[in-house]
Amino acid sequence: MSELEDIQAIFFEEAEEGLATAEAGLSAMAEGDVSPDVIAGVFRAVHSIKGGAGAFGHGGLQDFAHVFENLLDEVRAGRIAADDRVCRTLLAAFDVLSDHVAAAR
Repeated sequence: MSELEDIQAIFFEEAEEGLATAEAGLSAMAEGDVSPDVIAGVFRAVHSIKGGAGAFGHGGLQDFAHVFENLLDEVRAGRIAADDRVCRTLLAAFDVLSDHVAAAR
């Protein structure tokens, strides 16, 4: 394995950790915990995945994560309420994000 492949493998390990963090946070949100800390944790996880995807040229993953991150930023800022409908949408987006990570791998 080349050094770049080793670094990319680390990205995918970190992406899996980020997905786990995002899933836990989104599940908490769906159960009613829409605290700023929970929302910020999900935002940071998606933001990190987006950054790593961009660094390794995974354009589809980066683009989707960017849109997901923008929606989370609106929720984080209070411009979009984290109601049941939004939480369901975020969980559906998480599934797509997970699929993008798997496809990029």
